[in-house]
Amino acid sequence: MPTKKRELPNNFEVEKTILGLMIMDDHLANNLLPSLEIDDFYEGNLQNRTIFLAIKSLKEKNQPVDFTTVVSELLASKQLDAVGGLDYLKDLTDSVVSISNYEFYLNSLKDFTVLRKLIYNMTELVDDYYTHGVNNVNDYANLVDKRITEITRSRRVSGFKKTKEIALDVTSDILNRVNADSNTLTGITTGFSNLDTITGGFKKGELIYLAARPAVGKTALALNICYNAANRTNRPVAIFELEMSSETLFKRLLANRSAVEMDKINKGFLNKNEKLKIKEASDEIARVPLYIDDCHGSNIDDVIAKSRKLKNELGDLALIMVDYIGILGDPKYINKNESRQNLISSYSRKLKELSLDLQVPILVLSQLSRKVEDRENKKPQLSDLRESGSLEQDADQVLLIYRPAYYEEQGVSLNGQNDKFKKKDPNGNMPLSAQKPVGPTKSADGGDFVTINLVKNRNGATGIANLLFFKSYGRFTTPAKETENLVSSFESDLNND
Repeated sequence: MPTKKRELPNNFEVEKTILGLMIMDDHLANNLLPSLEIDDFYEGNLQNRTIFLAIKSLKEKNQPVDFTTVVSELLASKQLDAVGGLDYLKDLTDSVVSISNYEFYLNSLKDFTVLRKLIYNMTELVDDYYTHGVNNVNDYANLVDKRITEITRSRRVSGFKKTKEIALDVTSDILNRVNADSNTLTGITTGFSNLDTITGGFKKGELIYLAARPAVGKTALALNICYNAANRTNRPVAIFELEMSSETLFKRLLANRSAVEMDKINKGFLNKNEKLKIKEASDEIARVPLYIDDCHGSNIDDVIAKSRKLKNELGDLALIMVDYIGILGDPKYINKNESRQNLISSYSRKLKELSLDLQVPILVLSQLSRKVEDRENKKPQLSDLRESGSLEQDADQVLLIYRPAYYEEQGVSLNGQNDKFKKKDPNGNMPLSAQKPVGPTKSADGGDFVTINLVKNRNGATGIANLLFFKSYGRFTTPAKETENLVSSFESDLNND
Protein backbone atom coordinates (compact mmCIF):
# COMPACT_ATOMS: atom_id res chain seq x y z
CA MET A 1 0.00 0.00 0.00
CA PRO A 2 1.58 3.35 -1.04
CA THR A 3 2.50 5.79 1.71
CA LYS A 4 0.23 8.81 1.83
CA LYS A 5 2.10 12.05 1.16
CA ARG A 6 2.10 14.15 4.31
CA GLU A 7 1.18 17.82 4.11
CA LEU A 8 3.87 20.23 5.23
CA PRO A 9 3.10 22.57 8.18
CA ASN A 10 0.94 25.55 7.24
CA ASN A 11 -1.91 27.64 8.60
CA PHE A 12 -4.46 28.64 5.98
CA GLU A 13 -6.27 31.04 8.32
CA VAL A 14 -3.11 32.94 9.29
CA GLU A 15 -2.26 33.38 5.61
CA LYS A 16 -5.76 34.75 5.01
CA THR A 17 -5.40 37.19 7.90
CA ILE A 18 -2.07 38.55 6.63
CA LEU A 19 -3.55 39.09 3.15
CA GLY A 20 -6.67 40.67 4.65
CA LEU A 21 -4.56 43.07 6.73
CA MET A 22 -2.71 44.31 3.66
CA ILE A 23 -5.92 44.75 1.64
CA MET A 24 -7.57 46.67 4.48
CA ASP A 25 -4.64 48.98 5.26
CA ASP A 26 -2.21 50.25 2.62
CA HIS A 27 0.16 51.49 5.34
CA LEU A 28 0.33 47.97 6.79
CA ALA A 29 0.98 46.59 3.32
CA ASN A 30 4.03 48.86 3.11
CA ASN A 31 5.25 47.60 6.50
CA LEU A 32 4.59 43.91 5.91
CA LEU A 33 5.76 43.37 2.33
CA PRO A 34 9.52 43.83 3.01
CA SER A 35 9.29 40.96 5.53
CA LEU A 36 7.34 38.62 3.26
CA GLU A 37 8.26 36.28 0.43
CA ILE A 38 6.23 33.96 -1.76
CA ASP A 39 7.35 30.89 0.21
CA ASP A 40 5.68 32.28 3.34
CA PHE A 41 2.46 31.13 1.68
CA TYR A 42 2.22 27.35 1.44
CA GLU A 43 2.50 25.98 -2.09
CA GLY A 44 -0.70 24.00 -1.53
CA ASN A 45 -2.62 27.23 -0.85
CA LEU A 46 -2.36 28.43 -4.44
CA GLN A 47 -5.06 31.09 -4.16
CA ASN A 48 -3.24 32.82 -1.28
CA ARG A 49 0.04 32.78 -3.20
CA THR A 50 -1.68 34.32 -6.23
CA ILE A 51 -3.22 37.14 -4.17
CA PHE A 52 0.11 37.85 -2.48
CA LEU A 53 1.80 38.22 -5.88
CA ALA A 54 -0.97 40.59 -6.98
CA ILE A 55 -0.41 42.80 -3.91
CA LYS A 56 3.34 42.72 -4.46
CA SER A 57 2.85 43.67 -8.12
CA LEU A 58 0.75 46.69 -7.13
CA LYS A 59 3.48 47.95 -4.82
CA GLU A 60 6.17 47.41 -7.45
CA LYS A 61 4.12 49.71 -9.70
CA ASN A 62 3.79 52.26 -6.85
CA GLN A 63 0.03 51.75 -6.69
CA PRO A 64 -2.00 51.67 -3.46
CA VAL A 65 -3.34 48.39 -2.08
CA ASP A 66 -7.05 48.15 -1.30
CA PHE A 67 -9.99 45.94 -2.21
CA THR A 68 -10.60 47.66 -5.56
CA THR A 69 -6.98 47.71 -6.76
CA VAL A 70 -6.44 44.05 -5.85
CA VAL A 71 -9.59 43.07 -7.77
CA SER A 72 -8.40 45.09 -10.78
CA GLU A 73 -4.94 43.49 -10.66
CA LEU A 74 -6.43 39.98 -10.54
CA LEU A 75 -8.83 40.80 -13.38
CA ALA A 76 -5.95 42.10 -15.49
CA SER A 77 -4.07 38.83 -15.01
CA LYS A 78 -7.29 36.81 -15.49
CA GLN A 79 -6.91 35.15 -12.10
CA LEU A 80 -9.87 36.54 -10.14
CA ASP A 81 -12.03 33.47 -10.64
CA ALA A 82 -9.08 31.16 -9.88
CA VAL A 83 -8.66 32.65 -6.39
CA GLY A 84 -12.35 32.34 -5.53
CA GLY A 85 -13.69 35.61 -6.91
CA LEU A 86 -15.02 38.57 -4.95
CA ASP A 87 -16.45 36.32 -2.24
CA TYR A 88 -13.01 35.01 -1.25
CA LEU A 89 -11.46 38.49 -1.24
CA LYS A 90 -14.28 39.70 1.02
CA ASP A 91 -13.68 36.67 3.23
CA LEU A 92 -10.04 37.76 3.61
CA THR A 93 -10.96 41.16 5.02
CA ASP A 94 -13.68 39.65 7.22
CA SER A 95 -11.08 37.33 8.78
CA VAL A 96 -9.23 40.32 10.31
CA VAL A 97 -10.17 40.78 13.95
CA SER A 98 -7.71 43.57 14.83
CA ILE A 99 -5.12 45.48 12.82
CA SER A 100 -3.01 46.07 15.95
CA ASN A 101 -2.15 42.34 16.18
CA TYR A 102 -0.39 42.20 12.81
CA GLU A 103 3.04 41.36 14.34
CA PHE A 104 1.58 38.29 16.06
CA TYR A 105 0.18 36.99 12.77
CA LEU A 106 3.40 37.79 10.91
CA ASN A 107 5.52 35.87 13.44
CA SER A 108 3.08 32.97 13.32
CA LEU A 109 3.30 32.90 9.52
CA LYS A 110 7.11 32.92 9.69
CA ASP A 111 7.10 30.03 12.17
CA PHE A 112 5.34 27.82 9.64
CA THR A 113 7.78 28.94 6.92
CA VAL A 114 10.72 27.93 9.13
CA LEU A 115 9.16 24.55 9.89
CA ARG A 116 8.63 23.82 6.19
CA LYS A 117 12.17 24.84 5.30
CA LEU A 118 13.63 22.76 8.13
CA ILE A 119 11.71 19.67 7.04
CA TYR A 120 12.64 20.20 3.39
CA ASN A 121 16.34 20.74 4.12
CA MET A 122 16.62 17.87 6.59
CA THR A 123 14.93 15.57 4.08
CA GLU A 124 17.34 16.74 1.39
CA LEU A 125 20.34 16.11 3.66
CA VAL A 126 19.11 12.62 4.54
CA ASP A 127 18.56 11.82 0.85
CA ASP A 128 22.03 13.16 0.06
CA TYR A 129 23.53 10.87 2.71
CA TYR A 130 21.86 7.77 1.27
CA THR A 131 22.77 8.79 -2.29
CA HIS A 132 26.37 9.94 -1.88
CA GLY A 133 27.36 8.90 1.64
CA VAL A 134 29.45 10.97 4.07
CA ASN A 135 33.24 11.16 3.84
CA ASN A 136 33.75 13.44 6.82
CA VAL A 137 31.30 13.45 9.74
CA ASN A 138 32.45 16.88 10.97
CA ASP A 139 31.88 18.43 7.54
CA TYR A 140 28.43 16.87 7.36
CA ALA A 141 27.56 18.06 10.89
CA ASN A 142 28.74 21.58 10.05
CA LEU A 143 26.61 21.56 6.90
CA VAL A 144 23.54 20.54 8.91
CA ASP A 145 24.24 23.26 11.49
CA LYS A 146 24.79 25.85 8.76
CA ARG A 147 21.49 25.00 7.04
CA ILE A 148 19.58 25.20 10.32
CA THR A 149 21.21 28.51 11.24
CA GLU A 150 20.44 30.09 7.87
CA ILE A 151 16.81 29.02 8.10
CA THR A 152 16.22 30.17 11.67
CA ARG A 153 17.88 33.52 10.95
CA SER A 154 15.34 34.10 8.18
CA ARG A 155 12.60 34.15 10.82
CA ARG A 156 13.61 37.65 11.84
CA VAL A 157 10.84 39.92 10.72
CA SER A 158 11.80 43.20 12.37
CA GLY A 159 12.16 46.08 9.93
CA PHE A 160 12.64 49.78 10.45
CA LYS A 161 12.32 51.13 13.97
CA LYS A 162 11.13 54.62 14.70
CA THR A 163 13.49 56.59 16.95
CA LYS A 164 10.69 56.90 19.49
CA GLU A 165 10.77 53.10 19.90
CA ILE A 166 14.55 53.07 20.39
CA ALA A 167 14.87 56.14 22.60
CA LEU A 168 13.48 54.74 25.85
CA ASP A 169 15.68 51.63 26.00
CA VAL A 170 18.91 53.33 24.92
CA THR A 171 18.52 56.44 27.08
CA SER A 172 17.46 54.41 30.11
CA ASP A 173 20.50 52.15 29.72
CA ILE A 174 22.88 55.13 29.50
CA LEU A 175 21.38 56.98 32.47
CA ASN A 176 21.21 53.89 34.67
CA ARG A 177 24.86 53.15 33.96
CA VAL A 178 25.92 56.71 34.75
CA ASN A 179 23.87 56.79 37.96
CA ALA A 180 25.36 53.51 39.11
CA ASP A 181 28.99 54.38 38.42
CA SER A 182 30.36 57.16 36.26
CA ASN A 183 33.33 54.92 35.40
CA THR A 184 31.30 51.90 34.35
CA LEU A 185 32.40 50.48 31.00
CA THR A 186 29.92 50.12 28.19
CA GLY A 187 31.67 46.95 27.03
CA ILE A 188 33.69 43.95 28.23
CA THR A 189 36.81 44.89 30.19
CA THR A 190 40.25 44.03 28.84
CA GLY A 191 41.61 43.99 32.38
CA PHE A 192 43.83 47.01 31.67
CA SER A 193 42.40 50.30 32.91
CA ASN A 194 44.21 52.54 30.43
CA LEU A 195 43.26 50.28 27.51
CA ASP A 196 39.64 50.25 28.71
CA THR A 197 39.75 54.05 28.85
CA ILE A 198 40.47 54.41 25.13
CA THR A 199 38.32 51.50 23.91
CA GLY A 200 35.41 51.80 26.33
CA GLY A 201 35.62 48.01 26.60
CA PHE A 202 34.74 45.56 23.83
CA LYS A 203 31.05 45.92 23.00
CA LYS A 204 28.42 43.49 21.77
CA GLY A 205 28.40 43.14 18.01
CA GLU A 206 31.88 44.64 17.58
CA LEU A 207 34.72 43.19 15.52
CA ILE A 208 38.12 44.12 16.96
CA TYR A 209 41.44 43.48 15.23
CA LEU A 210 44.63 43.13 17.28
CA ALA A 211 47.65 43.22 14.98
CA ALA A 212 51.44 43.08 15.24
CA ARG A 213 54.52 41.68 13.57
CA PRO A 214 55.32 38.03 14.44
CA ALA A 215 56.72 37.40 17.96
CA VAL A 216 55.83 40.88 19.23
CA GLY A 217 53.25 39.50 21.68
CA LYS A 218 49.79 39.57 20.10
CA THR A 219 48.78 36.07 21.25
CA ALA A 220 50.10 36.80 24.75
CA LEU A 221 48.10 40.04 24.96
CA ALA A 222 44.97 38.40 23.54
CA LEU A 223 45.27 35.59 26.09
CA ASN A 224 45.63 38.14 28.90
CA ILE A 225 42.49 39.92 27.66
CA CYS A 226 40.51 36.67 27.33
CA TYR A 227 41.43 35.56 30.84
CA ASN A 228 40.58 38.96 32.31
CA ALA A 229 37.23 39.10 30.49
CA ALA A 230 36.19 35.61 31.63
CA ASN A 231 37.46 36.10 35.17
CA ARG A 232 35.89 39.51 35.79
CA THR A 233 32.53 38.89 34.11
CA ASN A 234 32.24 35.19 35.03
CA ARG A 235 30.87 34.67 31.53
CA PRO A 236 32.21 32.21 28.94
CA VAL A 237 35.00 33.26 26.59
CA ALA A 238 35.65 31.17 23.45
CA ILE A 239 39.21 30.89 22.12
CA PHE A 240 39.91 29.53 18.63
CA GLU A 241 43.62 28.75 18.69
CA LEU A 242 44.83 27.74 15.22
CA GLU A 243 48.60 27.75 15.88
CA MET A 244 49.10 26.07 19.26
CA SER A 245 47.63 23.13 21.13
CA SER A 246 45.29 23.70 24.05
CA GLU A 247 47.99 22.23 26.30
CA THR A 248 50.55 24.82 25.15
CA LEU A 249 48.01 27.59 25.63
CA PHE A 250 47.26 26.33 29.13
CA LYS A 251 50.99 26.35 29.95
CA ARG A 252 51.05 29.99 28.87
CA LEU A 253 48.19 30.69 31.24
CA LEU A 254 50.04 28.87 34.02
CA ALA A 255 53.14 30.99 33.47
CA ASN A 256 51.03 34.13 33.36
CA ARG A 257 49.11 33.47 36.56
CA SER A 258 51.96 31.92 38.57
CA ALA A 259 54.77 34.27 37.43
CA VAL A 260 56.90 31.17 36.84
CA GLU A 261 58.95 31.43 33.66
CA MET A 262 57.57 29.57 30.66
CA ASP A 263 60.97 28.06 29.94
CA LYS A 264 61.07 26.47 33.38
CA ILE A 265 57.56 25.07 32.97
CA ASN A 266 58.45 23.53 29.60
CA LYS A 267 61.68 21.97 30.87
CA GLY A 268 60.30 20.94 34.25
CA PHE A 269 63.04 22.73 36.20
CA LEU A 270 60.82 23.76 39.12
CA ASN A 271 61.67 24.15 42.78
CA LYS A 272 59.23 23.41 45.59
CA ASN A 273 57.90 26.97 45.77
CA GLU A 274 57.38 27.14 42.00
CA LYS A 275 55.51 23.84 42.02
CA LEU A 276 53.18 25.26 44.66
CA LYS A 277 52.63 28.38 42.54
CA ILE A 278 51.82 26.22 39.52
CA LYS A 279 49.27 24.20 41.50
CA GLU A 280 47.58 27.34 42.82
CA ALA A 281 47.54 28.92 39.35
CA SER A 282 46.06 25.75 37.83
CA ASP A 283 43.23 25.74 40.37
CA GLU A 284 42.61 29.44 39.72
CA ILE A 285 42.48 29.01 35.93
CA ALA A 286 40.19 25.97 36.21
CA ARG A 287 37.55 28.13 37.89
CA VAL A 288 37.48 30.63 35.01
CA PRO A 289 35.00 29.93 32.14
CA LEU A 290 37.51 29.76 29.29
CA TYR A 291 36.73 27.42 26.37
CA ILE A 292 39.58 26.55 23.99
CA ASP A 293 39.21 25.02 20.53
CA ASP A 294 42.59 24.01 19.09
CA CYS A 295 41.35 22.23 15.96
CA HIS A 296 44.10 23.18 13.51
CA GLY A 297 42.91 23.66 9.96
CA SER A 298 39.53 24.97 11.11
CA ASN A 299 37.71 26.94 8.45
CA ILE A 300 35.42 29.92 8.84
CA ASP A 301 32.30 27.72 8.83
CA ASP A 302 33.75 25.72 11.75
CA VAL A 303 34.29 28.89 13.76
CA ILE A 304 30.76 30.09 13.04
CA ALA A 305 29.10 26.75 13.80
CA LYS A 306 31.07 26.14 17.01
CA SER A 307 30.46 29.69 18.24
CA ARG A 308 26.72 29.32 17.73
CA LYS A 309 26.74 25.94 19.44
CA LEU A 310 28.64 27.28 22.45
CA LYS A 311 26.28 30.23 22.79
CA ASN A 312 23.25 27.93 22.55
CA GLU A 313 24.70 25.68 25.26
CA LEU A 314 26.10 28.31 27.65
CA GLY A 315 24.08 31.44 26.97
CA ASP A 316 25.60 34.92 26.86
CA LEU A 317 29.27 34.83 25.80
CA ALA A 318 31.60 37.59 26.99
CA LEU A 319 34.07 37.36 24.10
CA ILE A 320 35.23 35.25 21.14
CA MET A 321 38.91 35.28 20.13
CA VAL A 322 40.37 33.96 16.86
CA ASP A 323 44.16 33.45 16.59
CA TYR A 324 44.66 34.29 13.80
CA ILE A 325 42.77 35.20 10.60
CA GLY A 326 45.77 34.67 8.31
CA ILE A 327 45.78 30.89 8.84
CA LEU A 328 42.03 30.43 9.12
CA GLY A 329 40.83 27.85 6.64
CA ASP A 330 42.00 24.68 4.93
CA PRO A 331 43.17 24.29 1.31
CA LYS A 332 40.26 22.01 0.44
CA TYR A 333 37.86 24.85 1.25
CA ILE A 334 39.72 27.42 -0.82
CA ASN A 335 38.67 28.33 -4.33
CA LYS A 336 41.94 28.02 -6.24
CA ASN A 337 40.92 30.86 -8.55
CA GLU A 338 40.23 33.24 -5.67
CA SER A 339 42.90 35.66 -4.47
CA ARG A 340 44.19 35.49 -0.92
CA GLN A 341 42.90 39.00 -0.28
CA ASN A 342 39.37 38.10 -1.40
CA LEU A 343 39.44 35.01 0.79
CA ILE A 344 40.51 36.93 3.90
CA SER A 345 37.94 39.61 3.06
CA SER A 346 35.16 37.02 3.03
CA TYR A 347 36.35 35.66 6.40
CA SER A 348 36.34 39.16 7.85
CA ARG A 349 32.81 39.92 6.65
CA LYS A 350 31.52 36.64 8.05
CA LEU A 351 33.13 37.30 11.42
CA LYS A 352 31.53 40.74 11.52
CA GLU A 353 28.15 39.21 10.70
CA LEU A 354 28.70 36.62 13.44
CA SER A 355 29.48 39.29 16.03
CA LEU A 356 26.27 41.13 15.17
CA ASP A 357 24.21 37.95 15.02
CA LEU A 358 25.40 36.57 18.37
CA GLN A 359 25.73 40.03 19.93
CA VAL A 360 29.22 39.14 21.15
CA PRO A 361 32.48 41.08 20.63
CA ILE A 362 34.98 39.14 18.51
CA LEU A 363 38.71 39.76 18.92
CA VAL A 364 40.63 38.69 15.81
CA LEU A 365 44.41 38.53 15.61
CA SER A 366 46.21 39.54 12.44
CA GLN A 367 49.79 39.97 11.29
CA LEU A 368 51.24 43.21 10.00
CA SER A 369 53.07 43.39 6.69
CA ARG A 370 56.83 43.75 6.31
CA LYS A 371 56.39 47.43 5.46
CA VAL A 372 56.84 48.07 9.20
CA GLU A 373 60.49 47.04 8.93
CA ASP A 374 61.19 49.69 6.28
CA ARG A 375 60.23 52.43 8.71
CA GLU A 376 62.99 54.04 10.79
CA ASN A 377 61.26 53.68 14.14
CA LYS A 378 59.41 50.47 13.18
CA LYS A 379 56.11 51.89 14.40
CA PRO A 380 53.13 50.12 12.79
CA GLN A 381 50.39 51.98 10.95
CA LEU A 382 46.85 51.05 9.93
CA SER A 383 47.99 50.58 6.33
CA ASP A 384 50.36 47.81 7.52
CA LEU A 385 47.41 45.55 8.28
CA ARG A 386 47.60 42.65 5.84
CA GLU A 387 44.69 42.58 3.39
CA SER A 388 43.98 45.90 5.13
CA GLY A 389 41.22 47.15 2.83
CA SER A 390 38.51 44.75 3.94
CA LEU A 391 39.78 44.21 7.48
CA GLU A 392 39.93 47.93 8.09
CA GLN A 393 36.45 48.38 6.65
CA ASP A 394 34.84 45.58 8.69
CA ALA A 395 36.59 46.41 11.97
CA ASP A 396 34.94 48.49 14.65
CA GLN A 397 38.31 48.86 16.36
CA VAL A 398 41.90 48.19 15.26
CA LEU A 399 44.65 47.88 17.88
CA LEU A 400 48.32 47.82 16.85
CA ILE A 401 51.04 46.53 19.18
CA TYR A 402 54.45 48.21 19.24
CA ARG A 403 57.22 46.67 21.38
CA PRO A 404 60.61 48.32 20.70
CA ALA A 405 62.46 45.71 22.80
CA TYR A 406 61.53 43.13 20.16
CA TYR A 407 63.95 44.80 17.75
CA GLU A 408 66.71 44.89 20.36
CA GLU A 409 66.19 41.14 20.81
CA GLN A 410 66.82 40.76 17.07
CA GLY A 411 70.00 42.84 17.26
CA VAL A 412 68.29 45.75 15.53
CA SER A 413 68.79 49.22 16.99
CA LEU A 414 66.02 51.76 16.61
CA ASN A 415 68.62 54.51 16.21
CA GLY A 416 69.72 52.93 12.95
CA GLN A 417 72.98 51.30 14.04
CA ASN A 418 73.28 47.64 13.01
CA ASP A 419 69.83 47.97 11.49
CA LYS A 420 69.51 45.15 8.98
CA PHE A 421 66.21 46.60 7.72
CA LYS A 422 67.37 50.18 7.15
CA LYS A 423 68.47 51.46 3.76
CA LYS A 424 71.77 53.38 3.61
CA ASP A 425 72.38 56.38 1.37
CA PRO A 426 74.56 56.03 -1.78
CA ASN A 427 77.68 56.71 0.33
CA GLY A 428 76.87 53.85 2.69
CA ASN A 429 75.81 56.08 5.60
CA MET A 430 72.70 55.79 7.74
CA PRO A 431 70.19 58.69 7.63
CA LEU A 432 70.94 61.41 10.21
CA SER A 433 67.54 60.83 11.83
CA ALA A 434 68.54 57.23 12.43
CA GLN A 435 71.65 58.24 14.37
CA LYS A 436 69.70 59.91 17.15
CA PRO A 437 69.90 57.77 20.32
CA VAL A 438 66.62 56.70 21.88
CA GLY A 439 65.73 55.96 25.48
CA PRO A 440 65.49 52.60 27.26
CA THR A 441 63.04 49.98 26.03
CA LYS A 442 62.57 48.31 29.42
CA SER A 443 61.32 49.35 32.84
CA ALA A 444 63.38 49.09 36.03
CA ASP A 445 61.70 45.78 36.90
CA GLY A 446 62.47 44.25 33.50
CA GLY A 447 59.17 44.75 31.71
CA ASP A 448 59.22 45.70 28.03
CA PHE A 449 57.61 49.03 27.19
CA VAL A 450 54.64 48.31 24.92
CA THR A 451 52.40 50.78 23.13
CA ILE A 452 48.87 49.74 22.14
CA ASN A 453 47.70 52.15 19.47
CA LEU A 454 43.96 52.31 18.83
CA VAL A 455 44.20 53.50 15.22
CA LYS A 456 40.55 52.96 14.33
CA ASN A 457 37.51 53.36 16.54
CA ARG A 458 34.23 53.40 14.65
CA ASN A 459 32.23 54.71 17.60
CA GLY A 460 34.71 56.91 19.41
CA ALA A 461 38.10 58.58 19.52
CA THR A 462 41.42 56.89 18.83
CA GLY A 463 44.21 56.87 21.40
CA ILE A 464 47.23 55.16 22.93
CA ALA A 465 47.58 52.89 25.97
CA ASN A 466 50.98 52.03 27.44
CA LEU A 467 51.57 48.60 28.98
CA LEU A 468 54.47 46.56 30.32
CA PHE A 469 55.16 43.08 28.96
CA PHE A 470 57.03 40.47 30.97
CA LYS A 471 57.91 38.10 28.17
CA SER A 472 59.32 35.23 30.25
CA TYR A 473 55.89 34.49 31.66
CA GLY A 474 53.68 36.23 29.11
CA ARG A 475 52.10 38.77 31.41
CA PHE A 476 51.00 42.28 30.50
CA THR A 477 50.46 44.85 33.25
CA THR A 478 49.41 48.47 33.52
CA PRO A 479 52.53 50.52 34.40
CA ALA A 480 52.81 52.65 37.52
CA LYS A 481 52.49 56.41 37.02
CA GLU A 482 56.22 57.14 36.97
CA THR A 483 56.82 54.32 34.50
CA GLU A 484 53.89 55.55 32.39
CA ASN A 485 55.61 58.94 32.15
CA LEU A 486 58.87 57.27 31.07
CA VAL A 487 57.06 55.26 28.40
CA SER A 488 55.32 58.41 27.13
CA SER A 489 58.66 60.23 26.98
CA PHE A 490 60.19 57.36 25.01
CA GLU A 491 57.17 57.34 22.71
CA SER A 492 57.64 61.06 22.11
CA ASP A 493 61.31 60.53 21.18
CA LEU A 494 60.35 57.94 18.59
CA ASN A 495 57.59 60.13 17.17
CA ASN A 496 60.10 62.93 16.63
CA ASP A 497 62.42 60.71 14.60
